[in-house]
Amino acid sequence: MENEEKLIRLLIVDEGFHKAEQITSSLRAAGMQVRAEFAEDSEDMCEILESKTVDLVLFSLDLLEFSLSQGQHLIQECGRHVALIARAKKVDTETIIAAIDEGAKDVVSSESLEHLIQVIKREAYHINIWRRAMRLELEFQESEKRCQNLLSHSKDAVAYVHEGMHIFANEVYMELFGNADFDELEGTPIIDMVIPSQQAELKTFLRDHSRKENDRNELNLQLIHSSGEKISATLEFSRASYEGEPCTQILIRSSADTSELEKQINYLHQHDMITGLYNRQFFMNELKTSITQAVNSISQSALVFITIDNFQSIRDMVGISGCDTLISDIAKILIENASDDDIVARFGAHSYSCLSKAKDKQPVEAFAARIPELVEQHISEIGDQSISATCSSSVVYIDENSPDNANEIISRAEKTCEELQNQGGNKYQIYVPKAGEMTLDEEDSVTAGLIKNALNHNRIRGMYQPIVGVKAQGGERYVSSLEINSEDGQTLYQPDFQLAAERTGTAKMLDRWRILHAIKKISDTTQRGHKIEFFVPLSADSIQDPGLAVWVSENLAKTKTNGEQLVFMIDEAQAVNQLKGAKTLAKGLQQIHCKFAIDEFGTGLNPFQLVKHVNADYVRINHVYMDNLAQNNENQDSIRELTYQAGDMGISTITPGVTDAAVLSVLWTLNVDFVQGEFLQAPQKELNYDFSSM
Repeated sequence: MENEEKLIRLLIVDEGFHKAEQITSSLRAAGMQVRAEFAEDSEDMCEILESKTVDLVLFSLDLLEFSLSQGQHLIQECGRHVALIARAKKVDTETIIAAIDEGAKDVVSSESLEHLIQVIKREAYHINIWRRAMRLELEFQESEKRCQNLLSHSKDAVAYVHEGMHIFANEVYMELFGNADFDELEGTPIIDMVIPSQQAELKTFLRDHSRKENDRNELNLQLIHSSGEKISATLEFSRASYEGEPCTQILIRSSADTSELEKQINYLHQHDMITGLYNRQFFMNELKTSITQAVNSISQSALVFITIDNFQSIRDMVGISGCDTLISDIAKILIENASDDDIVARFGAHSYSCLSKAKDKQPVEAFAARIPELVEQHISEIGDQSISATCSSSVVYIDENSPDNANEIISRAEKTCEELQNQGGNKYQIYVPKAGEMTLDEEDSVTAGLIKNALNHNRIRGMYQPIVGVKAQGGERYVSSLEINSEDGQTLYQPDFQLAAERTGTAKMLDRWRILHAIKKISDTTQRGHKIEFFVPLSADSIQDPGLAVWVSENLAKTKTNGEQLVFMIDEAQAVNQLKGAKTLAKGLQQIHCKFAIDEFGTGLNPFQLVKHVNADYVRINHVYMDNLAQNNENQDSIRELTYQAGDMGISTITPGVTDAAVLSVLWTLNVDFVQGEFLQAPQKELNYDFSSM
């Protein structure tokens, strides 16, 4: 398994096999375990995606007749969790934005093998972690299901007791003692179900068992039936856990041959008696398994949900028994038209469900479209009445991005059918998630699309808030943030989209846009005689971007801008978690005379140890210390300690969150260097703060 995790299954889409071989050889020479496939066109790529497991697709943007968007469409069609990395001879900002907009995780120059290796390692690691989690979830669910199934259908009587009290018993155990329902047994002491003369023996046995002092695990006892009749039995005791709690398992073995009875009970347990279809409980278990298999890239599924239109009117016309005939007739239509591998169930009083392995969407959608037509054409003979009915059907696809909750999948299918019935019914529809119905992954995908669209159509704006000196420092300083305007005119501020941007990899695009915008502002203001420092926060992805410092250097050179006016900020927690990347980035930026700052500073175990690693010029104090600052002496002491220690090291301190005059007056006494907050000025689109006012 460990070797399997290290293996990177790569699909290289390029114009020549020799290029793919060259890439593979280089990756292996770098110590990476690679299994590569090669495709020249969409037909090759489609065939490989359908037949083989792929972790990463390395796609050449220089192909003439096969575009990146076509490649991404094939990945979406296959429904697997596959990362797409683009390569091109010429890589610039426009190329990067366009490629990421079309689904690429990153864009790498064809000439930069080192960059390619780092990107492949990063994406392969993310995919392996994700798949490992899904596999463990599948194994856990399967184990839980097998255990519960074994207990429920065991021919032996099984019970769990905790501190001598029953907390679980299967049907055989309850029947043995004459209990119809577990509620009658729950909480009953096991010792009360043994004849009085053996209770002391059982009590001693259980005590020794809990202390692991028994030399045997069986006990012959006379048990008491609920009717008072005595039952001779051998009880086998073993340690177990139930719902995470330690307990004792009691097993009373049966020697009777009940195989035929078990077969009948198992059938009844899984099927609906009226239609002969699987029942709701069995279907839900299968649906849960399918969801786990889909998100684990084992197989994808589709749920087709069918519900009878105007059922109450039909019931009023023919009665309950007449409805049973109609329900059975429709069940036969479903069975006759479903594939052999489909799982068809009666889901509710007048609804059905079909679970299909969605290797190809066309047959699934054809089935969902055909059922309303066949039901409408069918006439059910109920006594001396002939009736017809209509139905509505919906399709919900289950793939890697679907919710991991079976009830949510069912809810989506039911809502779609309800919408169809409100429109008159007798039709089918494929479910498409709406706002408020989406999973976090789906919401993130929408936000990422909005970000990319805003970047492509120039609907993103820089916002600037002043950082003001309290010790007569010269110069002007602003920290930058972003706002996005959507197509419908809605304005989103950075807190609205930043987390989604970081989860989807689009945060790095925003970082680069903000850096370019800051460089342009520096160039423009320098020409007007102003010297302004811009503080630019970076996301976690940018910290790990090995090409960022070089890219910044190139853009500074293009505009002949001084790097000293750029201050890059990284979050303290992110810097600690990615210390190697933070050190490398800080060193690279400082070599081109840029400055470095640590944000949300001062809550770590040894925050100034981090400062030594990255050689920061500024630290911005964590917002938690600004809470109720005017009245909170403890927070004041913390800030004072941080500012004096930073001052001894030649590091400037910034305190954010200045909301009123009382906070500002306190900060004057705490040795801070700079202040920032709404009281001074809210973020603005223009650089218009009067720094002489302080």
